[in-house]
Amino acid sequence: MNYQEFLTTIKTQLSLRIDADATLDIRRFTKNNGTDLDGLIIFRPNLNISPTIYLNPYYHRYLQGVPMEDIYTDILITYQEHLPSEDIDVSFFTDFSKAKKLVTMRLVNYKQNEKMLQEVPHFRYHDLAIIFYCLLHANKENNAHILIHNSHLDIWKISKEALYQVAKKNTPKLLPHQLMPLTEVLLQSHYICDEDIEKNDPQIYILTNSYRTNGATALLYEKLLSQIADSFEKDLLILPSSIHEVLILPIDSISKSTLDHYGTFIREINETQLADDEVLSDHAYYFQRATQMLSLIHISE
Repeated sequence: MNYQEFLTTIKTQLSLRIDADATLDIRRFTKNNGTDLDGLIIFRPNLNISPTIYLNPYYHRYLQGVPMEDIYTDILITYQEHLPSEDIDVSFFTDFSKAKKLVTMRLVNYKQNEKMLQEVPHFRYHDLAIIFYCLLHANKENNAHILIHNSHLDIWKISKEALYQVAKKNTPKLLPHQLMPLTEVLLQSHYICDEDIEKNDPQIYILTNSYRTNGATALLYEKLLSQIADSFEKDLLILPSSIHEVLILPIDSISKSTLDHYGTFIREINETQLADDEVLSDHAYYFQRATQMLSLIHISE
């Protein structure tokens, strides 16, 4: 069946498998980097919020031969795992004193999100943009958040500069950073074993947050890069591996061959390993310990 037939089948079959008082809807959402996804929403009369389950990946699984019955089961399990236990208090939409403690920031690609950026408060940051969310819930399995639009600032009667100051304080507290050796993460995930680690391999670290979701934003945490550089007593080469994390290489010096090598690495990751909405940047960044400045590096194609 084609994609539209797949969506119709999902909606029809799941409606037969859920409570009679629930209703289903499929809506088109524009996500990060202008990526359009179709999301299934199951509404229940006793809850004012429902998780969105994106169906595009399920269609790819269907094309790969996964039985439809397995897909129905997986969607329903995912829905139950992410179903909130109670209503969300949405009064913060009109009261900044309530919203203030929930405001966080996030990094996205500037060029790929130009249309969305017209509607939301943001700041340019090299080839990236800082945008803002209200974080309703977060754990290692899932999180719930609402993108802050320009209309919210009008209601709250605050400036985007004031919003940034709040987010700059909140985000490291609500989403604390995590710095780990890459080899440790790969070992934990069973991507490699001890025998695969070479003594002369460069020391590479993953910088993310404690939930490993949109963790590249840790680049913005006040004095964090300075603290990392001081701990290694070196400058830092920073590779944006996705919106969820960046790779950090402590280095004494930087050469064109090094930049070309890692530039190829970044582009290959973006093109072959990431979903379109997970790409952060095609460029590397360089943090100089002496000046405490982060700069963007233009790598030759």
